[in-house]
Amino acid sequence: MTKKLALFLLFTHFLNARELIVIADKNFHKDHLTEQEIKAFFLDKTHFINGERVLVMNRKYGNSLRVCFEKLILHKNKSALERYWQKSYYQGGRPPKVIESTQMLFAYLQNITPSVGYIDKKELQQHDVKVLYRSQCP
Repeated sequence: MTKKLALFLLFTHFLNARELIVIADKNFHKDHLTEQEIKAFFLDKTHFINGERVLVMNRKYGNSLRVCFEKLILHKNKSALERYWQKSYYQGGRPPKVIESTQMLFAYLQNITPSVGYIDKKELQQHDVKVLYRSQCP
């Protein structure tokens, strides 16, 4: 009985697991980004790709996908990021554009090149974007 329960819990965990996908507009100059390259874009250390300024988009504070992204890619929690941006602001750094919804993200990706953001795999569906990176949320 306990083996069946354990298998059921493991199965439901995998069904509910979220896959974080970093995406870009369909004309993005690269087909893949490393975790370090993504981190550099989202922490305002890299601004350009092939001479063009990249629009970097983040989710709202408190969004569960953003928490996953910050943990997996940026390796920072909310308070560490707040300290980072306070310090960075005085050196001319600016945080990524905060988007309100997945629809807003896809609208920017359609109209602004180059641009980068992230979604849950379930949100990908039939949009014409480049998938640059994949990871499993804990």
